Amino acid sequence: MTVVAYSIGLLGFSGRELGMLEVFFDSSNNPGLRLESPERAAALLVNLTTEADLQQFLEWYASRPDCPVIAVVSEISAPRGVLELKRPLEVTGLKSMLARVLDDLHKRAVRFPSGGAPEEAKGKTALKMEPVDLKALIAEAGVSAPKPAPKPQPLNTVRDASKSRLIMRWSEAERDTLMRRACGSLPDLDPELPGWSKRILFSLEGRFLDQVNKMVQLAQEQQVPMQVSGIPGAFIYFPDRDLFSYDLDPDLLVQMASSRFGFGELDCHPAELKSPVDPIAKRDQLLWMLGLLTSAGRLPDHLDPAERYRFNGVSDLQRFMLPPQAENIAKAWAVESRSALEIVRLLKLPQRYVFSFMAAADAAGLFERR
Repeated sequence: MTVVAYSIGLLGFSGRELGMLEVFFDSSNNPGLRLESPERAAALLVNLTTEADLQQFLEWYASRPDCPVIAVVSEISAPRGVLELKRPLEVTGLKSMLARVLDDLHKRAVRFPSGGAPEEAKGKTALKMEPVDLKALIAEAGVSAPKPAPKPQPLNTVRDASKSRLIMRWSEAERDTLMRRACGSLPDLDPELPGWSKRILFSLEGRFLDQVNKMVQLAQEQQVPMQVSGIPGAFIYFPDRDLFSYDLDPDLLVQMASSRFGFGELDCHPAELKSPVDPIAKRDQLLWMLGLLTSAGRLPDHLDPAERYRFNGVSDLQRFMLPPQAENIAKAWAVESRSALEIVRLLKLPQRYVFSFMAAADAAGLFERR
């Protein structure tokens, strides 16, 4: 595994908070840590809400090289050797902790320019947990021995400077960044643990996708073009052609998909435009993308990860924005009815890959319940 210097990975964050953190690390407030996948990051920022979160994190962390960790906590305490950042999560406190992490990474780079540290030097900083402490905490938490971490996919996180307003036409670099966001950062969670479903299920109420679904249904019932109101741009559905016409900035769409809106903030009304204007996208393609961006590695609460479904869109899969391993997931799900948990076990994939695929396919209407 290659660890990317001066980088940080996010674990356990979702929804609006995850979106705000990604905006923060892409802004001038960032003291100098680039976002990277948790498997390759040189440091970690972890959301620890419950004891179950702590158990899952300790099991995952045991398979990682020693690295600085900041734990965002409220009720529970951060484990020994981990920097603790109490909620509410504010920019001032976060920047202070990140500065300490950066200082530690810089000292490590100076002492060990080749990128590695001798075994006797590991664990001597207060920002890192000593192996003996980690083993003791794992034993106290009662978690099983860690499994080898899956080999991460190489990511190209360089964003194109000249980005078009066409939200369905992402460059390869932008797709890589989007997939990291769409799949989230949740570690695999044991379905037998109390509160498991609350961690991986979320409500669509108040989401942009929910409003778009309501608009599509109303447009099909009345057979008139309908437009989402309350957003800075045009987003119109034409039922006679079963497509969307839109004029939205890509970053704005991503932010809206991951946000929750208050009552009355979004609505829809008949559109004055009677014919679509470029850019356009087919209904299932755009709903797939919205489902993917809304998911962040979780499932809408109307889906049951233990219930069996069958996927019926494998023949034309390449027209969608695909998360990692999408082709293999689609083929396995098209052969026979299976649950999301069965797909995870069958293909030995991270849960977040399968859940993101399922959320996208469900939004596009490509699942049959059996």
